[in-house]
Amino acid sequence: MRAINKDIEKYLSQVKSYLHCKKADKTTILADISTAVFEFAEDSETVNIEDIYNRFGTPEEIAKAYLSDAEPNNIKKAINIRKVIIAAVAIALAMLAITFAIALFDSHRQNVAYYYNSDVVIDVSIASSAEPTQMVHISPTDLSK
Repeated sequence: MRAINKDIEKYLSQVKSYLHCKKADKTTILADISTAVFEFAEDSETVNIEDIYNRFGTPEEIAKAYLSDAEPNNIKKAINIRKVIIAAVAIALAMLAITFAIALFDSHRQNVAYYYNSDVVIDVSIASSAEPTQMVHISPTDLSK
């Protein structure tokens, strides 16, 4: 009987995944189905998961049967809440990616020094070695030579 209990729990878990309704309604529906399935298993001496599927249907079928009796507004609210949560997670991930990109750019900008002299811009990267980097000053007259 222990193996069938695992199969029943798996069956109920699959039914739960197809129930798109309020948590309170889901709990009530699962309790009803659970009671019926366990009573069926106790009444039969040799019962297997195929017998449960034959008696009650697939998890999707039994969930649809219960949901057809539920209020359509409750189902829509549950689906809408799920969509809002997914959208919020997507927005949070996008913001995290943007923050990371800005931090990476800022880190790069701090490691590069820009020196301006008249019309000349010289980009000198700061060396990470122990030796100090020498700064070169070039005037526009040096460039014309």
